[in-house]
Amino acid sequence: MKKKLNLFTVLIILIFLFLTFINSDIVINTIINSTSIWFYNLVPTILPIYIIVDLLLNYNIIYYIEKLFGNLISKLFKIKKETSFVFLLSILSGFPSNSKYIKSLLDNKVINSNEANKLLLFTHFSNPLFIINSIGINFLGNKTIGILILIIHYLTNVIIGIINRNYYINLDYIEINNKKKDSFVKCLSNSILNTIKILFLLYGIITFFMIITSLIKVTFPFNNNINSLLCGILEMTQGIYYISNTTIPLILKASIITFFISFGGISIHMQVFSLLSDYKLKYKDYFIARVIHAIISSSLVFLILNFKI
Repeated sequence: MKKKLNLFTVLIILIFLFLTFINSDIVINTIINSTSIWFYNLVPTILPIYIIVDLLLNYNIIYYIEKLFGNLISKLFKIKKETSFVFLLSILSGFPSNSKYIKSLLDNKVINSNEANKLLLFTHFSNPLFIINSIGINFLGNKTIGILILIIHYLTNVIIGIINRNYYINLDYIEINNKKKDSFVKCLSNSILNTIKILFLLYGIITFFMIITSLIKVTFPFNNNINSLLCGILEMTQGIYYISNTTIPLILKASIITFFISFGGISIHMQVFSLLSDYKLKYKDYFIARVIHAIISSSLVFLILNFKI
């Protein structure tokens, strides 16, 4: 079975390589387009927040979050108080940072794989600046709709967390030692380097999936709307870009984009689980939670906009 799987994988790679060669102009244009989306939409929204959050972690923000919000978040989701920072900081920094924080807890043996699976279910947050600025203002030309998408996207995540609050319960307290003695300059340098690594990881995966979707469009010429949906399922950012440039009504655009954000795209799933590759986690549970998240949030946006407009 293992040999067949390897042969199948090699065959897919060879087909992908062949399509890349015969469609080199399309691949080059896709790389240029992905670079533009990454540089003008992701970097300005992700870079400052990731650096700030990383600095806060270096200065033991986890301790203060636990003291201020630990009891509330622990009771709401039935998780350990010392893991509450994953929920709050993921709201600020967006995916795939949640997997980075969860990995830190796993590495320090604060949580086990079951608790990690549970945290992954409801800490899937898109970066708030990306939703408001890139999606609301740049892609949809409506900041108010961007704010609505943000609220619904976050609220639905809370609902997912409450639904799964009995998924696995272990409230044994384990103290986290996050105290740092490094100077501010060194902390800032480390934060910038960590952020740049994550940004280039995002760039690589986004570009890879954009190339795949571009080659699929050439090989299987579906209509523009179907291509946009397919792209969004595989790579969220490209799908949002394509949907925003279609002629479908604004309400439908906002709903589909909300679906893409809440699902995350297979590329985001790959980023999350690549950071957690050292541990055996249940992708199936995460995938189901993202589908539920996407359906609920997109439906709410559609209903609210229909009622309002």
